[in-house]
Amino acid sequence: MKYRTDIACALGLLAGTTFGSGIAFLFGWQAYRALTSVSVFGIAGIIITIAVFRLLHRKSLSSSNSR
Repeated sequence: MKYRTDIACALGLLAGTTFGSGIAFLFGWQAYRALTSVSVFGIAGIIITIAVFRLLHRKSLSSSNSR
């Protein structure tokens, strides 16, 4: 599987904003708090997913070199 930054950004944004909107819904936040929650979790999702994709990419490279 090819690990690309644009795929990581899309998946991270999707997961982060979904999580952020869920948190905002559970707490009953409106307007600015909900928007802030979705934005913060979206950005965090992008950062975390890029880090995970890079880690997986390094592991796949090291396992292919050992064969």
